[in-house]
Amino acid sequence: MQYEPKRVATILSYAGTMPFITCAVILLFGPQLGLGGLRQFAGQAITTYAAVIVSFLGGIQWGVGLATHEQQPQTAKSLFLLSVVPSLLAWAMLFLPNGSSRVIVAIFLVGFVWVIDALLHLQQVLPTWFFRLRSIVSAVVMASLIAALLVG
Repeated sequence: MQYEPKRVATILSYAGTMPFITCAVILLFGPQLGLGGLRQFAGQAITTYAAVIVSFLGGIQWGVGLATHEQQPQTAKSLFLLSVVPSLLAWAMLFLPNGSSRVIVAIFLVGFVWVIDALLHLQQVLPTWFFRLRSIVSAVVMASLIAALLVG
């Protein structure tokens, strides 16, 4: 069975929100669900997963730079520089103590990557369907991280 690439990307993107949602639910409702003992783990897991995801998204932006370097050399140069920022800051974030400071950095990084994607969409470098998908997924991720911040 052959799948349309957009559909695969959509399914995998939504599936990628599940760790964020799961951690947020544990943080918000863990004691009521009998999962209170997992709250510290969930707090660390949500920011660690955010670090992995923003690094992945930076990799996508690096790939866009590679794909467009001949047609849009200035955009590609900017992407090569900006696409490594999320990975480097996410790595540094992992050295912060578990808690609000890590969550705030994670929120900033998710927003930073989304802004770059928004600019790429405005320049018609990213397709509309992908930017819509990224926007929905980013909103879910941000809501999950904000929930973590509220309980932290």
